[in-house]
Amino acid sequence: MDDVEAGESTALIPKPTNNDSVAENGTLGKFKESDRHTLQDEEVAEIILHMFMANFRYSADLNRYPKTNPKLPPVVRFKRHRNFYIFEINQFRHWWKTSRLLVRLTGGYEYCLNTLAWMAMAAFNVKKHKQAKQALKSMKAIGRGGVSRDFLKHVKPFTRSIRIVLAVARGWEARVDNRFYEVLIAEAFAFMGNRCSRWIARTSCDTITASVMFPLSAKFIAPYLDQNSRPVIVTMGFIRAILPFAFSFQGSRIGRQLTFNTFKYANYRWLPVQSVMKFDKNRGVYQDMDLDPQLLVMAHAVAIAIGHGDDPVEARKNLAQHGFKIFGSGSGGYAAYRRYDGTPAKDVISLHITPYGPSILNEMPRYIILERRKVLPNTANSSIANAASKPEASICGFTYSGAYFQSQEWAALTSRYRLTMDAYNRSCNILGTNTAMRQGNKLGGPPRDLTTLKDFIRHGNLPRKQRKDKKRWNRIDCEVERVAKTVAKFQKQGTAPKQVIVYLEGLDCSAKSSTGGLVCQALEKCGYDVRTAQHNRPPNDEQKRKPWMDRGRFQFPEDMYGPGEDKPEYTALVWDRGPAGDFVYGSFAQLSLDEKKKKFEEFRQYDYICRVEDVLFIKLLFVADKDSIASTLGKRLAHKKIAQDLRTWLDANSIPHSREGLEEIEAHIDPTDFIAFNNYKTNLSIFTEVARNTNTLKNRLTDGIPDKYDDHWNVICTTKRYPARMKLLKNFESQLKRYALTPTDKVTTTGKIYEFLDPRSGSHRVSSIVPENYVEEKNKTNKVSIRAIFQTVLLLCLLYFYAYITWNFDMTDFL
Repeated sequence: MDDVEAGESTALIPKPTNNDSVAENGTLGKFKESDRHTLQDEEVAEIILHMFMANFRYSADLNRYPKTNPKLPPVVRFKRHRNFYIFEINQFRHWWKTSRLLVRLTGGYEYCLNTLAWMAMAAFNVKKHKQAKQALKSMKAIGRGGVSRDFLKHVKPFTRSIRIVLAVARGWEARVDNRFYEVLIAEAFAFMGNRCSRWIARTSCDTITASVMFPLSAKFIAPYLDQNSRPVIVTMGFIRAILPFAFSFQGSRIGRQLTFNTFKYANYRWLPVQSVMKFDKNRGVYQDMDLDPQLLVMAHAVAIAIGHGDDPVEARKNLAQHGFKIFGSGSGGYAAYRRYDGTPAKDVISLHITPYGPSILNEMPRYIILERRKVLPNTANSSIANAASKPEASICGFTYSGAYFQSQEWAALTSRYRLTMDAYNRSCNILGTNTAMRQGNKLGGPPRDLTTLKDFIRHGNLPRKQRKDKKRWNRIDCEVERVAKTVAKFQKQGTAPKQVIVYLEGLDCSAKSSTGGLVCQALEKCGYDVRTAQHNRPPNDEQKRKPWMDRGRFQFPEDMYGPGEDKPEYTALVWDRGPAGDFVYGSFAQLSLDEKKKKFEEFRQYDYICRVEDVLFIKLLFVADKDSIASTLGKRLAHKKIAQDLRTWLDANSIPHSREGLEEIEAHIDPTDFIAFNNYKTNLSIFTEVARNTNTLKNRLTDGIPDKYDDHWNVICTTKRYPARMKLLKNFESQLKRYALTPTDKVTTTGKIYEFLDPRSGSHRVSSIVPENYVEEKNKTNKVSIRAIFQTVLLLCLLYFYAYITWNFDMTDFL
């Protein structure tokens, strides 16, 4: 900053001017002379108070100034433990759990070393009922830990206490997502599932030993050994000690996931694939705590004003346009701004900005804090009181490339960035080594485009992740093959659509191409010629003179072939973005309500003509939560960083290589992605509005024209990519079957969509707009989903089962 000397704690007192205040709407206004003196007195008082506290350490409790760095580094929201200390406690719990197993095994070993017990096990004849019971008791004694059994009983309260502390801590952490009670209930049922699974493991082991292993031993082992059935007793005893430990993890997982899924379906949260008429944009996976709306909007405006942060003077000018004036600065690049709202001033909003390293692609992130305080009436001590008062609202977060990130969102970005860079470094280390050959890495040199780069990074992942990803992609490939066979079956029957339009629309960085491309792979496998039409650019002047949904811009598959080009029998066209993008990235969002209705009607008419002309129109809207999008941004930033390294790598090679692939990698992320992230809620709202109002349901448009086909928008939630991809393929197969098995009467049309008339009135038909809160109101009137009810019954059964095995609880006691 040019007028603030960095490295020293200084404060600037702005000179009084006629425009020294900010009105409620954010524009500069005028104050009375007394108001201006009052504000100046408050600034002086705040400086004095700050210097007094800094020099004399008067009271740490009164110092309300925020730290210029987070108390803890930001951590990923969807990780189970977001607090470092809680993570360490959980690590200790796992160590303690494993140690108890080792103690149990050691006690069983000590039991076997006992001479009397060892000789007794060799003397038991399991063919006899009483001796078989004694042998079973010996097996149980080994499984319970032998001489260590009393110790394990005595430490049980300590083990339970650790679990209770962790459960409460996890719930307390989940307050940021408004899931305090949900996580507490999930931890409770995880404990019940743990205990029930251990009981099942012990009971199963005892039953199998008595009913299966002893009879087999008496017939095939004991007659040939002088030890009788002792090997079976010892082996099953140690299995009885280990089996409950292994089962406990699965039981906890069942109880926890069953609770989460119950809340998911009961609260109408986003599913991997669902109809847009059941999609509620306000019920994502993570619902943040209610932040101050004024400060949240202001944080996004501050992020845009800071931008890349290369020019501090320009950033200060941009902040001044929002009413923020610099107040002071400190070491490390810290700067403090202030803004007064109201006429006269009612609120004072403080902005704290500090660089937060390390830099990413030579751009330094900023950590910002926004606070709002009430301005007290003008009294003798009001200036000091204003300076020391606790803010009534505050938010904090990070800015990067003109976008505002909350702490968990920023953690998702940086974590994915580091993981991708680490995988790239490991892949470079193993390139050309025997390890690379064993892994099947056939890359003979540096990657040169996005596809080879992804494959190169994949070989640098940890072995466990490689196996997991390979297993998932094998399942997806099998599902693609199965869908392709279904399409081929309808082709043989002559009911498959000759033309297919796959319309991919949705939020940036929501995996539209990679996920929607699976449908195209299935079509290609059964003979469809798939081509792509990019609609991510605004219409040109010639297209603007034509109707909006003209086939000159939004083509049919047959329109992609030239006059002399042979057109295949089966064709498919991918719309990479389309008409809905004109509302989000164009000017259609500012149209009047009547004009929007006409646009929506044109889209529905286009959809109906597709059905009449035997074109399967698949409309897919891709959404994801902000954490997932931030993670994708981090991956693409890492790819861009790697592309810079690959230029140096290729320049060092004596063989010339093309740089077009590297340009593709670098162009995969641009400033518009961060602008879209900053406008996440607005874009999501517009996309869902367009999808709801262009949704085509049974007999909605035909008004007497026979058509029973239900062609609706499908919302694909790619927060978790694997279930979204699997569900999408199944949904496409279901939609194809409905299309192929539903006959449609051909209707004579003019061939021009914009001239499609209402058969009753002969005029353009304009349907009513779907309300913004349509889905929310519908969810209030509908009953709880059947799946939520069924899963609630399962939870109650788990609760009863736990009570039964713990206290011999019986429902008849209460009847």
